[in-house]
Amino acid sequence: MTTTPAKPRKNRAPLNLAMGLLGFVALIALTALTQVDAPSGANALIALVLIGSLAVMFFTRNSDEYTAELWRSGANAAFIVIAAWTLLGPFALGVIEGYNAAHEGREPGEPAFDWLYAASSTLALYAFYLTFHFKRLTGAL
Repeated sequence: MTTTPAKPRKNRAPLNLAMGLLGFVALIALTALTQVDAPSGANALIALVLIGSLAVMFFTRNSDEYTAELWRSGANAAFIVIAAWTLLGPFALGVIEGYNAAHEGREPGEPAFDWLYAASSTLALYAFYLTFHFKRLTGAL
């Protein structure tokens, strides 16, 4: 009985790194498009590119030890940012509202928390990509 050798597994690390760069560019573009009066179709297209690149990165994150460590570092940074933003964001928003009210001579009102929680996902994505690329560019320090 003869056995055939196992087919070598294709290395998907270059795909992971390319999607990391594409996702980061898409995040920057999406942030820029939300600041200008861009058509909603452009925002949706860029958001789909961002989501697609994250999905590819997720499924290729364990291609090798290097990409696994890059993913782990980015995910840890995103988690820390979400936890810190959730705990410290409302406090900072209250301080800002109190400061503005005191300097405008009015009673402090209820701060608008909607943008605060909407910003947490964007900040987490920036933390992920910045940490991912910082670790990629600096190596294993």
